[in-house]
Formats: sequence, C-alpha cells, structure tokens
Amino acid sequence: MRYKPSGMDWICLGHAGWLIEAAGLRLLCDPLLRADHYRGVFEVCPPRQLRAEQLRPDFILISHQHPDHFDVPSLARLAELDRESVVVTPDALVAEAAQTLGFTTVHQVAAGQRIELDGLTLVTTESLALDEWGVMVATADGVVWNQVDTVFDGPAHARAVLATGLAALGRERVDLALVQGRPMHEIAAQLGASIGFPYDEYAKLLAELAAISPAVIVPASTDTAHAEPFKWLNHVVYPVDEPRFVRDAARACPAARVLASRLGARYRVRAGEVSVAEDMSLIDVSGPTPDRSYRPFAITPMHDHGERLEPDPRKPELRAWIESTLRDALVAAYPEFGVRDPLRFVVEAVFPGQTPGQGEALTLVIDRAGGRVEPGADPDWDLYNLVIGTMAAEVIAGRRAWGDLLLAGGLRAATRAYSVSERGLERANVGETFLYYGLSYEESTRSAVRWERGGDGG
Repeated sequence: MRYKPSGMDWICLGHAGWLIEAAGLRLLCDPLLRADHYRGVFEVCPPRQLRAEQLRPDFILISHQHPDHFDVPSLARLAELDRESVVVTPDALVAEAAQTLGFTTVHQVAAGQRIELDGLTLVTTESLALDEWGVMVATADGVVWNQVDTVFDGPAHARAVLATGLAALGRERVDLALVQGRPMHEIAAQLGASIGFPYDEYAKLLAELAAISPAVIVPASTDTAHAEPFKWLNHVVYPVDEPRFVRDAARACPAARVLASRLGARYRVRAGEVSVAEDMSLIDVSGPTPDRSYRPFAITPMHDHGERLEPDPRKPELRAWIESTLRDALVAAYPEFGVRDPLRFVVEAVFPGQTPGQGEALTLVIDRAGGRVEPGADPDWDLYNLVIGTMAAEVIAGRRAWGDLLLAGGLRAATRAYSVSERGLERANVGETFLYYGLSYEESTRSAVRWERGGDGG
C-alpha cells in the first residue's frame, strides 16, 4: 500500500492511554477516562480526568483484560457517546463486555495480525502473556510500536517479535517505541517474596530494549499509583523511577533518543523524526503527583477501611463460603498436592476495627479422607491466607476480583507446605493463594466484569 505523508501524532493521556491521530483517523488505546480505576485500587499518576466528549475515536484498541487497560466504566461512557466506534481486542472477555455495553462493531484479533486502514497499517505483536498484544502502527511518516505490557522471553525473542512486525509492515526500523520501561514489585510483598532491587529482571528488560534498537524511546504503561488506603504500596512497587530509567535506557541504547513520558505531550512523527509538543486540550489534572519513591523497608499491617457494621452480615457469609465451597474444593484438589500428611490451611479475615492476629480465623485441615474446619489459626499452619474481610466478601458476592485484593495488599499469602522423606524435603504442589481453589482468579474477574457492566455478578 502507498501512503501519503500526513503526519502521525500520539497524545499521552496517562498510564497506557494514547490517542493516535493519523491519516484522518483517531485510534484510542486502553482508555481510562477517570483518575481511579481497578475498582478503586489505583489512580492515574498524576490524577486527571479526560474530556471524553472530545476524544471521538474511530477505533478503540484494548490490549488485554487487566483493569488498568480494560476499564468497564470508561468503555460504557464511550459507548454512550458513540456506539459506532470499532473496538479491537485480543481478549474474549473484553470483546463480550464491549458487545454487551452496546458497541456496534467488535473484533477479537489475535497477535500477529495485519489490519489495513485507509492511510495506515496496524500490526498486532506477540506477548508471552495470554490474550495480550502490543501494536505497531505505520504511516508514510514512520512506525510507532506501542508495546503496552508485552512480555518477552529475552533479547532474542524481542528481536524476533520486532522482525516479524516490521516484515508485516515492509519497514526496516521502529521510529518510536513506547515501552514498559520499569520492573514492578506488584505482588512481591503480598506473597512474602523479595522486594529488594530486581537486578536480574532489570538487566533483562534493558537487554531486551537494546535488542529492538528503536530510534526514540518513551516509557509508558507505568503512570499509575495506589489510591487511598493502599498508598503504602507506592514505596514498594516501583524500584526504578522514570528519571533513572531514562538515564539507564540512554546508556543501554546509545544510538537512541530517550524521552520522558509527559501527560498531555503530543509525540509527533514526521518523515521518521520525532518531536514533542504540549497538548492538554483533552485533559484536566485533578491532583498532585503522589510520592512513589522506593523505600522497601517495612510492610504495613493490614487494615480494613470499609464500613463498620454491627452486626456484620459479611462475616457469616464469608465464613459459610470458607466452611463449604473452599473446603470442598481443597478436598477435591488434595490428590494433586503430592503429600501424604494433612495440610493445614489458615484463612484469616481482618474486618474494620481488627488487626492481623485479631481477625476472623479458621483452619481447614485437609487430607485424603476429607476435610474439617477448626476455629482459630493453627500455629502449625502449612498455608496462610490473610484478607481484608469486606473486600473478600465482595469477591464472593461477585462485585470484586481477587486481583483487586492482591494488588491492594488486601490478600497476602505465605506457604511452608512440604513433605519430608528419606529423599529429603519436597515442596507441596499447592498454590499459595489457595482461596483461588474455591473461586478461581479468572472466574472472579469475569464475575466482577459482569457486575460492572450491569449484569448479574453472582
């Protein structure tokens, strides 16, 4: 296809949100219209609101189903404004939700596909994560690769994905790469893993970046912060801030220009060259930038900041689910655990006014003969799940997903489940977040999406 030079602009809307203006078309990537998202766990950094009526997208690209990219309230608002916007996504849940919200045309498109539009070509690029892609967009003026949250398996894989995308476009280089430039400790603290500096992960990320060798690099998809009351995690999650990444990326890729990501910046691609201009016409900043400085020294005790009720109907509802649904699921899964002795699973739910150690605790003793429930937390536990009670009750009711709790620090897990024989110690084959046996992570996500879009979440 022959292109006519007309320029290609990428406007930074915050976090992974971008508005692409090219060839007379407007493509909107991973929109978050409000500051808060992920059902209140996160907010865009800095907090801001988008002027939704002025976005007017011809196409809406949703890279995957994580709620900081797939925000149901934002999609609902965009559907109200224009149901003729075409939604493109690799994920079946996103496609189903978009159809339910009323979009007339929804396309589920896998990675590795080429889409021809009038004046531009779009190629979806591979990620190792399930049902996820990045996207390369090409016009006569250049190629931009929005990697979003793409997961590579090292530098060789990054080069292979780059080569495949460029071959599909008939191009030789990427003029602008929007990359997730920083490692994150999203769930390390919650699962008792290290929150020290991730040397190996960061070295891999920089090596992958050097392998693709773009002309210009802009960090993206990391402009989010934990909202109240979860903001303590902001000092744990982000071991590399943007200035450090810009400096390190420039050293790892000496032939590239490395630019900061600025809310409202318009990155203009003209004849393979990238310039930057300000454009706040679509954005209203609503608050200061939160402090996300890296201070991995202490983990805050869990608190439930939900509404305090007396009596609290959520306590018996959650207890009944643990004593029946969760117990039965663990009994059914016991043969897979690879142990001969009973395993003791402790669930402690901290409700408003309680602190860890004072919450509602139960021990499930599971073996090949069945399962029984004992009051309190057995000190000889094998697996321990600690949850914010009101949030866990919402998950069971279908109004939240387990991911909300996990990323908010409201689900914490520890394991010391093993067996010992003459062969030595062997770790049990059991998931440390064992609550997922009673309600899977995936099904909790589907239920929460159904509830958000106005359906039955139960």
